[in-house]
Amino acid sequence: MSDSTREKVYFMGIAGTGMASVAGMLQQTGVEVIGSDREIYPPMSTMLADLKIPVLTPYQAENLEQTKPDLVVVANSLSRGNVEVEHMLNQNIPYTSFAALLGERFLEKSDSIVITGTHGKTTTCSLLSFFLQELGQDPSFLIGGIPRNFKRSYQLGQGALFVVEGDEYDTAFFDKESKFLHYRPKVVLFNNLEFDHADIFPSLEAIEDAFAKLLKLVPDPANIIANVDDTGVRKLLKQLELFDKVTRVSTKGLSPNEGIALEGDLKFDSASGLWKIPLLTDLWGKLDLSSSLGGSHNAANIAMVVGCISHLQKSGYLNKECRVEDIADILLRFKSVRRRLDHLCTRKGIQVYEDFAHHPTAVKNVIESFRISHPRNRVIVAFEPRNATSRRNIFTADYSAALRKADVSLIGACAKDERIPLQERMDTKKIASMIGSQAHAFDSNGEVYDWLTQNSQEGDSIIFMSCGSFSGIAKQFCSSLTTGNQG
Repeated sequence: MSDSTREKVYFMGIAGTGMASVAGMLQQTGVEVIGSDREIYPPMSTMLADLKIPVLTPYQAENLEQTKPDLVVVANSLSRGNVEVEHMLNQNIPYTSFAALLGERFLEKSDSIVITGTHGKTTTCSLLSFFLQELGQDPSFLIGGIPRNFKRSYQLGQGALFVVEGDEYDTAFFDKESKFLHYRPKVVLFNNLEFDHADIFPSLEAIEDAFAKLLKLVPDPANIIANVDDTGVRKLLKQLELFDKVTRVSTKGLSPNEGIALEGDLKFDSASGLWKIPLLTDLWGKLDLSSSLGGSHNAANIAMVVGCISHLQKSGYLNKECRVEDIADILLRFKSVRRRLDHLCTRKGIQVYEDFAHHPTAVKNVIESFRISHPRNRVIVAFEPRNATSRRNIFTADYSAALRKADVSLIGACAKDERIPLQERMDTKKIASMIGSQAHAFDSNGEVYDWLTQNSQEGDSIIFMSCGSFSGIAKQFCSSLTTGNQG
């Protein structure tokens, strides 16, 4: 330990959502927390400043020498060669990952509910946390985004339940297993399964293996809340001989005899701006729900949360009964998550939105639901291939099929990644050519901005899609509509 009796923990790469959230939680338990990163920006910079957690930049050995931490938590974005990582190893400073620390210090003492799947984790995690909060459970949670119904992406509650977003990505340079394997799951929400993270998983089978390891950690298979209308989920459950043992939810109505099942088609009510979601439940009967969350993907998220609440109530996890009117009311008051089809501005008859979608399935889902709710608008999608998978050509056909659903597709710059072999890199011009004349591929994000300022017109709805910043052009474009710099 350090000279002080107070433990000092150093978060190396603290600007990530998960890292910053666990740092805040640890500080709340009385630990002295310090962090470092190469750069830091909102919303995590704002949160860390509010928490008065010092953040040192840039990475340098002197940071560790001056702070003398008892333990270092290393972000999974860092690897050998980083100056702080090398100094930590040379000086034999104890280290761990945020996933391991979360499991050991928080989830071990809680009833952990792990939200997992390829898509929808952040929204589902936020919605379930809000339900439990409003039902008086005072849950803890850790969410990989900023839920609008809470002040922060984490909470340390007094209740037994801890809702955690379960990411299948690897843990750290010294631990290549999936992060969610550290999370001590009592309950798992298993929403969907597709290929993703091509930088660490060589195949769909490798991803299935990671999810199989997670499911095997659940003490009681009935505590696995599974979306059996998802092909990937159904396949894996049958392979593991778990299909007849889990709690099944039919999110598309393809399996109507399950305890929770969608009944009939989703409908968008233009007068209220809400989606109508009919659910059949064995506990509450038929639920006619309304939500601002759009599309079949969000209906699946909602059905999974209702299924989880039903199971928790029947299994004795809840200390308060959830009534039909509670479900409808809480769902109506849920405000979603930042950067999930966020409306940035409407000026000069042009609507501008921002969305986190980057996997081709997510891109497709967002465009399809938006077209239903905005049938008269010309839909322009500006897409930035930002993450490690979208910088590869493995989803070329899938991206072209998804983006073809927009009236105009603008594909931004794809960062050159020397770690990816030349023959495996994304070719954005090939995607555009596969889509046709309504698609354009650009060498820089600035050119996307220029196209929009010259070609957008009244009646357009523009959706910026990126898991990164898109070079800030979304907000810049909104400003141009105000200042009159639009072409």
